[in-house]
Amino acid sequence: MSNSTVSKLDFYRDFILSMISIVFGRLYPSLKVPFVDLSSNTAIITGGNSGIGLQIALEMARQGATVYLACRNPSKAMQAASEIAQRIPASSGHVHVLSLDTSSLSSVRSFAEMVRNLNTKIDLLFHNAGIGGSTPGKDFTSEGFPLHYTTNFLGSFLLTHLLEPYLADDARVILTSSTGQYNGTFSSTFSLNSIKEHLEPGFHAPVAAVKAGKTTADSDVYFAFTKLLQDHIDRKAKEAGNKPKRIVHAFAPGFTMTPIFGKYTVKNFWDDPPFWILTVTTFLATDVSQGAATAVWLASTQDDVVVGEGNGGGYWDRITRRLSSVDMMDQDIVERMWLRWEADAGIDGGDDGLQAL
Repeated sequence: MSNSTVSKLDFYRDFILSMISIVFGRLYPSLKVPFVDLSSNTAIITGGNSGIGLQIALEMARQGATVYLACRNPSKAMQAASEIAQRIPASSGHVHVLSLDTSSLSSVRSFAEMVRNLNTKIDLLFHNAGIGGSTPGKDFTSEGFPLHYTTNFLGSFLLTHLLEPYLADDARVILTSSTGQYNGTFSSTFSLNSIKEHLEPGFHAPVAAVKAGKTTADSDVYFAFTKLLQDHIDRKAKEAGNKPKRIVHAFAPGFTMTPIFGKYTVKNFWDDPPFWILTVTTFLATDVSQGAATAVWLASTQDDVVVGEGNGGGYWDRITRRLSSVDMMDQDIVERMWLRWEADAGIDGGDDGLQAL
């Protein structure tokens, strides 16, 4: 969708409203999601051992779904599964742990094989795994891709492709995004070929940031970029879909205090004013249950604005659909990005996968 078909005034309205909710979200009325019986559903939640992911897992288990926590750290995942069983006794035997590291495409492929062996259809796929900060000096994965790009986006892109044969016909794919996506912009001149051990200006990060020598440890820049990439998935799947009952949506949890906040690299005020503003206003952060509420609602509601034909591919904030940066992008850039993602993920553009969503 180009900016010629989307009102810039509407876009900036949604941008401003989202920024206001970041600071004043705790003062808003609490979001309440009606109970829906999901006992016939199977849900996979990446990064489901803490924060937003754990809260989503709790709510899915509370509504009766069979839950698979897909996590990098098996010990923490088992602790999360035990916590869910303690808080929701009825979920005992219905919460499972699988190993997944979205920063490793090899791990993603192994995980997809494990899911195949489950011999069950996936009704709900939550892409929640991600990082906000990283260890200085660890800019690239062992496979040569930028760490943030792989962990927060490329791993999820490949995973959705590999799991497509096991998704139910009416499956819902839900991505944890962020209001940080409003800070992401892309160049139209990036390469269509996979490039390794290199931070490409205008694709992995803003041109100015790369020229300034910033690395992936500067999490504010790269978190915004990788989260904006996530919003592309649902829009493209909506446009190419031949499974009209399947839907893909992204949501922003808002300013929610979760463990990801403690992983940001601390910089001085002038390098990152938003980080310091949020740090000193943590008393305004919403409870994690509020941050996860929109995801739970997207997973369970039968509201036509979510599941109606042609209504997929949305970006949601506090159970309200908003315009995102993707809505202002030219279609040719979106097409180029799709080709590049396939190249990076090692996907043959002629096979089905995401195009069948």
